[in-house]
Amino acid sequence: MEWEEPGYLPKAIYHEASDSLEYVRRDDPAVYRRVDEHLTLVLDLHNRTLLGFKLKGFRHIYLTHVLPKHSLGDRQFLSLITVLEDVMSVGGNAVFEAAEREAAYREAREIAEEDNVQVGQLPRRNGTRH
Repeated sequence: MEWEEPGYLPKAIYHEASDSLEYVRRDDPAVYRRVDEHLTLVLDLHNRTLLGFKLKGFRHIYLTHVLPKHSLGDRQFLSLITVLEDVMSVGGNAVFEAAEREAAYREAREIAEEDNVQVGQLPRRNGTRH
């Protein structure tokens, strides 16, 4: 990626207060476009190109759908692609009812894959961080 600095590791940030996971590749003026109850796309204010995305309700998805499938050591990071795939499978056909939703999830997955985004901080279960 041409904008990437040496040693930079793209990470999605978990916001505990809003129970959301967010990844934005550049700190540019942006607008947020809600796709469904889980996904919001972050678009460049001027040209509407995709800058990132936000996943709401992440704690529940992580604890009930992601964590049981993947064993993570203390120093391992979770790939954001894995999370997006699990969110899409949780929603089942409801996620893909509209072509626009399907395209939005595909765009979010592509940016996560292109930037090789990891999830560093994860929600708490029983008072501990994962």
